[in-house]
Amino acid sequence: MKTVLVVATLDTKGTEVAFCREQIEALGAKALLLDGGVLGEPTIRPDITREEVAAAAGTTIEQVRKIPAEGYAIGLQAQGAGVIALRLLKEGKIHGVLGIGGGMGTVLGTGAMRALPIGIPKFMVSSQAGNPAMSRLVGTKDICMFHSVADVVGLNRLTRIIFTRACGGVVGMASAEVKEEKNEKKIVALCAKGATEDANRVIRQRLADAGYHPMTFHCFGYGPVSLEQVIADGYIDGGVIELSSDWLDRIAGGFSFPPDDRYENAGKLGLPQVFVPGTCDIIAAPPGKLTGRKTNLHNEAVTSYRSNYAELHQVGREIGEKLSKSKGPVTVVIPMQGFSAYDRAGGPMYDPEADAGFIDAISVFRDKIKVVKVDAHILDKKFTDAVMDAFLKNVAKV
Repeated sequence: MKTVLVVATLDTKGTEVAFCREQIEALGAKALLLDGGVLGEPTIRPDITREEVAAAAGTTIEQVRKIPAEGYAIGLQAQGAGVIALRLLKEGKIHGVLGIGGGMGTVLGTGAMRALPIGIPKFMVSSQAGNPAMSRLVGTKDICMFHSVADVVGLNRLTRIIFTRACGGVVGMASAEVKEEKNEKKIVALCAKGATEDANRVIRQRLADAGYHPMTFHCFGYGPVSLEQVIADGYIDGGVIELSSDWLDRIAGGFSFPPDDRYENAGKLGLPQVFVPGTCDIIAAPPGKLTGRKTNLHNEAVTSYRSNYAELHQVGREIGEKLSKSKGPVTVVIPMQGFSAYDRAGGPMYDPEADAGFIDAISVFRDKIKVVKVDAHILDKKFTDAVMDAFLKNVAKV
């Protein structure tokens, strides 16, 4: 029998959780109730009390109640819920997690879910599922955010439908058997944007032909955050090829959100790496945000703005500092005729003087990382050949 951990504040969501327990049991699974509430008394009996949750966070419920800011209090309970959820998973006592709540309940539920590895069913029923600010609560984990539409308060014709479907979803996922892949091929992570996808496609095929499994991450938004998490979790064992960079958006205020440890996890593990300053000509930001620059309309929500020498010099310096700490071999391969599909002679972002900012900055680290300049555009076969050559040479050094 599969067991679903149900995470909620049972002082305010007792009725709703009781209904979900009935639905889960009707589907042939078991519900294990965790109460992460802080103030009021639970209206139904939990299997895991709020006192136990607080203790797992290294404190007591009395101390949590003394915290004046509710957000900090529920944050501690979320931390404790995560500790308990991970322990139960390792003990084989749970097979999925269902969270129910509004703003605070979503913090609690997703906090428990983020503590679990990728692949474990995670289903969060939230009145705030459509709120862009909640995306950070998903982070790098495979959390299914299920919009409750109405507030998660009481049972009615609409909420009964939502809760029933959510229970069916998490029980179904927990019941689905996933065959463990036994594959001797090593996985190589690639990170690219649309403006470097032609190169990415060629290199993916070259990697497959060489006996590797390529795994691509979109170098936009939270894609690079997921890449770093997957590397840190040990899913990548063959190496990393960065065909686009998002660090420029961090510097200039674009739409990508690279974490503090960007470009560091592969190095800590000693994986062979190749870094390409792909799309460093482009800052992806809202329309009208940056002025006095060359622009290219990507879509209605995103405009591409041309980066300048100073910004690219900072990118080269900061990435160089990160890559130079790597325990494994690193090669920076630079396409001297342009960094993206838009950055070529006659293109809307063509500006070799600006590109020189990255080249000048990264060259300072030549005594620590190998720097290769290729007289070609990033999408040219000559360049993709150089990238594969650099990668295979680095693999041979490991």
